[in-house]
Amino acid sequence: MKTIRKIFITGLLALIPIVVTISVIIWIFNMVDSIFRVPLEKIIGFRIIGIGFILTIIIIFGTGIFATNYLGKEFIQLIEKTLSRIPLVNTLYLSIKQLIDTLFMKQRYAFKHTVLVEYPSKGIFTIGFVTADAPKEISEKTGEKMKSIFIPTTPNPTSGMFIMIRDKEIISLNISVETALKLVVSGGILLPEQKQMK
Repeated sequence: MKTIRKIFITGLLALIPIVVTISVIIWIFNMVDSIFRVPLEKIIGFRIIGIGFILTIIIIFGTGIFATNYLGKEFIQLIEKTLSRIPLVNTLYLSIKQLIDTLFMKQRYAFKHTVLVEYPSKGIFTIGFVTADAPKEISEKTGEKMKSIFIPTTPNPTSGMFIMIRDKEIISLNISVETALKLVVSGGILLPEQKQMK
């Protein structure tokens, strides 16, 4: 049963990002097709098969080009700030954004490496990610070299706890951030390959 469950969960985790991506593309396609197909056919005088698909691809690429330049980034940040100030809408938007960020492992770029720490109490070990050295004042006040650690939660690693811990109490792991995130998301089901732990 454990093997069957592991295979099922692995398949589910593999399918989720694919299904979500395809569903979003189909939704955009249907919306674009319903808005632009009829007016365009009237203008050109004949029907073009796949016009909705072509327009969807153009819109996605156009948005990508716009979002990668300075003006586009500023515009998107403005929209995000506006949405984050609207009650209910901000909760929905942030939840969707966190889900997408998690699925595409965007957070891995913010973490330096994977570690093991005793948290929340002695004898209990948990996966964490080093984000930076702790602020100088913290190290001076404690008299110890400290590190800032992000402790992710299961199944949504974008939420979690921020802790500062003594450098000597941190156990470094030879597990990539992406692999560790998959381990957290799956609740320990998706184990790292042995070659990654050497």
